[in-house]
This record gives sequence, structure tokens and C-alpha cells, in this order.
Amino acid sequence: MKEETIERKICKNCGLIQHTTHLRCLNCKYQDFRLIQTSETCKLISYTILKAPPMEFNQQKSYALGLVEFDNGIKALGQLSTELNLVTGMHLKPVFKKICENLNGEEVFSYIFEPI
Repeated sequence: MKEETIERKICKNCGLIQHTTHLRCLNCKYQDFRLIQTSETCKLISYTILKAPPMEFNQQKSYALGLVEFDNGIKALGQLSTELNLVTGMHLKPVFKKICENLNGEEVFSYIFEPI
């Protein structure tokens, strides 16, 4: 599986960072953007432990899901590599790898965030 980058769009008018699928700025409705990519590290903003994971993750009894923010303001949601010793504000790095198999048995890849 080809590694994808985490990127977002920044509005050239007001500077709002948003997901790449939006056609207009959610703030000012401007339609001109610049793509920005994440930095190498991020910090944990918030997290939760899922004790009843979705069917695709039936090999795991639980896992941590976190909201992270990169140095340039991009935010992302993803799995954390551990459930232990998590502290908001801790520094993490994104690692692209297989996270599960979907219900059709196909491998699903995404970023998992590991403590530094």
C-alpha cells in the first residue's frame, strides 16, 4: 500500500485550515487554497480508549483513539500505538501502517501515532 501524506488546505483569504474535500472556505467562502502538509511531529490534544471497538478491529479488546495537532496547525484523528501513559500535550510521530482488515477482508492502512 502506498503511503499517503496528511495534508490540508489553507484558505488564501482568511487562513482557515480545513480538509481538502471542501470546495469553499468554511469561514469566508473563498475558493482559492494552498495545500499544506504536516510536520514530522505532533502533540496529543485529547484521547479516548475504545473498549468496544468496531467489527473491523475485533482482534483488539480495546485501543486508544486520539486527536493530534501538528506544529503548523493541522489536526488529525487517529489510533494511538498504546493505551498506557497517555498525557495530553505529549509529543507523537505519525507512522503509516496497516490498522485492520475491513469487513471484506481487505487491508486498511492509515497513520498510527506513536509517542516519541
